[in-house]
Amino acid sequence: MKESSSIAIQRDGIQSNISAPATSRKITHHKSEIVVRAIIWGFVGSIFGGLYIGFTSMLEPLALGHLVMIPAAAFAGAVGAAFYGSFQVAIIGTLAGAASGIGYMVAVENLHMNELAMLSLFAGIVAGFLYGNTHDAVSGALMKALTGLIAGTIAGCILWVVTSAGITFNSFLAGALLVPITGTFYIYGIFQIISKLECKLPLPLVGSVVAGALSLVIASSIWTVHEAVLTSYQVIEPSIGQVGFKQIMGAILGGAMGGLIAGGLYAWVGLKWLDRN
Repeated sequence: MKESSSIAIQRDGIQSNISAPATSRKITHHKSEIVVRAIIWGFVGSIFGGLYIGFTSMLEPLALGHLVMIPAAAFAGAVGAAFYGSFQVAIIGTLAGAASGIGYMVAVENLHMNELAMLSLFAGIVAGFLYGNTHDAVSGALMKALTGLIAGTIAGCILWVVTSAGITFNSFLAGALLVPITGTFYIYGIFQIISKLECKLPLPLVGSVVAGALSLVIASSIWTVHEAVLTSYQVIEPSIGQVGFKQIMGAILGGAMGGLIAGGLYAWVGLKWLDRN
């Protein structure tokens, strides 16, 4: 009996020694998962926040009042979804928009928004067509952008309802609230429905549509920041609906903060990633 008891004690000791490193590795992996998820959500959130305030500025002349936050959040959600779910296509569109936008501002003396928009749209369409013709990574880009569009619309409607009740938000709080709401509906709601649909468009056409739209958005954002900076230094008079540089930075920081917190919390409670392939 004594020998069997000692053997049992030894076995228990061996098992505990083996399980301790495994538990430690599991905890370390979980912590790293929280950090990585928070960083990615924060990055996408900063993009969403900047685009949201940019779209709000561009749509302001339509005199929609507080309703402007709904299409602004919808368009920002579509672009954010493209970055999160189809990173390669997003990079192509971003590079096309940045190159065409900055190149136009450097080369042309008298700047016109419509000329910049046409140039950036053309650059994005061409780049997206060439990329889609040689890569199959664009296959789900359009469906994920559609998912982001719907999720952003829902988030914008929620914020509009709250605003209609008399509660006002600055750009920081708007970004901090819209990012986690949009991300939640995108991953754990709308995508479960949209993912069952099948996009039958040719890959070059999908690449052209997504990259062209992204290129137009990025170039327009560069124009918005350019005007905001010049206005802040009183180089030019503010245009209709022009937002200040502080508002832009507030929305970017708010979106990043909301994304960091939401992404970290989702990883902490163990919610699974969305398949990004």
